[in-house]
Amino acid sequence: MLGATINDGRPLPTFGVATYRTRITLPATVVNSHSVLMLEGVGSAYQVWVNGRLVGGLGHIGAPTDSVARTIETPQISVNLITITPAPQLDIVVQVSNYAFRESGIFGMVMIEQPNAATVSVVRRYVLPDVLLMGVFFVIGFYHLMTYFTSRRDIELIYMAGLCLSIALRSLCINKFLLHAIMPDLSWVIVMKLQYAMKFVALFTYIQLIRTLYRSDVNESVHRLFTIITAMALLYVVGVPPSTFTLSLNLQTATMVVILGYYLFVLSYVSLSRQREGAHLTMFGILFCAFVIIHDTYLFTQKIDSIQMVPVGMLVLMLVHATIISYRYMLFQQQNSQLAKELQEINYTLEAKIATRTAALHDSNAKLMELVEQRSQMMANIAHDMGSPMTGVQAALHILHADTLSSQDKKDLSRLLLSKVNHVKRLIDDLFRLARLESGQLEFDWETVAVADICHEIGEYFSQMLHEQGRTLVTNRLADTAYTVRVDRRQLYRVVQNLLDNAVKYSPDPLLPITMTCTIRLSHNDSRWWCVAIQDHGVGIAPEDVAMIFTRFYTRSEETVAGSGLGLAISKEIVELHGGQIQVTSRPDYGSTFEFTIPIIN
Repeated sequence: MLGATINDGRPLPTFGVATYRTRITLPATVVNSHSVLMLEGVGSAYQVWVNGRLVGGLGHIGAPTDSVARTIETPQISVNLITITPAPQLDIVVQVSNYAFRESGIFGMVMIEQPNAATVSVVRRYVLPDVLLMGVFFVIGFYHLMTYFTSRRDIELIYMAGLCLSIALRSLCINKFLLHAIMPDLSWVIVMKLQYAMKFVALFTYIQLIRTLYRSDVNESVHRLFTIITAMALLYVVGVPPSTFTLSLNLQTATMVVILGYYLFVLSYVSLSRQREGAHLTMFGILFCAFVIIHDTYLFTQKIDSIQMVPVGMLVLMLVHATIISYRYMLFQQQNSQLAKELQEINYTLEAKIATRTAALHDSNAKLMELVEQRSQMMANIAHDMGSPMTGVQAALHILHADTLSSQDKKDLSRLLLSKVNHVKRLIDDLFRLARLESGQLEFDWETVAVADICHEIGEYFSQMLHEQGRTLVTNRLADTAYTVRVDRRQLYRVVQNLLDNAVKYSPDPLLPITMTCTIRLSHNDSRWWCVAIQDHGVGIAPEDVAMIFTRFYTRSEETVAGSGLGLAISKEIVELHGGQIQVTSRPDYGSTFEFTIPIIN
């Protein structure tokens, strides 16, 4: 530092003009050689005299007695290398003017070196470290900015880019050599405002980034308050002159530390209690950042002699958050890949399901068309079955009006009318019964009976009935009486009667017997069934009719015997309501065997 003492040992005032003077003796090796004089730390403006000759300076200073020095002073910021030709004795006088900066006088190094050594020193001290740091910040910032504009989502990318670019710009404003080399005519006031404003821009974008990454953990009211405080600090720096905002450096630093301390507390809570991804790294980054801010505050206010660490701290913080965001994007990409795979599998299974549903829909449509066709056939059969006897009834009624009929003819016509009416009544009863069976409205009188007993009762009853019709029914007798079934006797009798009526109807030869066999059958799952088989030796059933024989109103293609076509359909419904099944096997011209089964309950 120039001068043996400064202001008689008293601190210099913040604003004013100071003059430094020193005399030095140079080695003979450098006398009369070209050298450079470099003043590293002057906040505003200065001029330098060597051996009574003005050799250079920066800006325009105001004289100590000048009453308008504040307006005359023109601060400037740069690393200034002043060329001198050293003599054996050098009398160096430096006059410093400061009415706009927080620090007064000379607060850096004063060096005299050879030009090459001075150039190497400037490059090492001002170019290489800051270029490297600023390059990293700019690259990271533009990368996140381009990523956001490519995807148009994830606002944290904008905050990350803003944080990096603001730190890079502030580092450029602090570096006097690079800034002067890039923009030599840039105003000192603008440089100071940018330098101080960028730290609040960085703080603003950083707290928005933390809030975005840990939205559910940051208190919204506190975050809004700190956002307002940061914005007001930024407006304060932009709106007031450097002579005002540079004096509040300690207050600015304390504000930043308090704000960062809150988010450090939040991240400590998140890291310890909720184990969010990246919370440990972010907590370390904020802690290190707060440390370097305090460190550089002491450095700038000359409380300590060290190197500037804020850019390093910011770089560490950026790398931390870049790592966290990259990790989250990696997880996001993995989730996208998994979702794409699952979506592909869903699409594949969906196609299969659509094909299955389409096939089911075609089957349903086919069944619907079949039902429509059956309905049409049913209506035609009903019309035919009811129309034919009604035609006979109508004709018989006309004949009854004739006076020429004898008493016997009238009796015959009456019997014919009664027969036709009974046929229509049976048809209507069968329709009504089938409808109630299919809708579940027909009530059954359930009882538990021994299989041997019910077989014997059915055999005795229907043997007598067929005997009266001149036919023979052959039955068997069960020896095992241990099995029981749950049946409705009346409905069960109706099933057997329908099957026997069908056997008699299609067995034109009365000499051929009809066989009814009762057996106990064991199924593949060890369950037991009561099986009743009724076999005739009639005309049999054509193969194309077997599958449709239990359908309502279905009549065989070669049908020559009158019938409603409802008996077998009713029998099928009754058997299935008993929990059993009914089926038929037949060979044309050899007869048919109808068989139904009912489950044994013990």
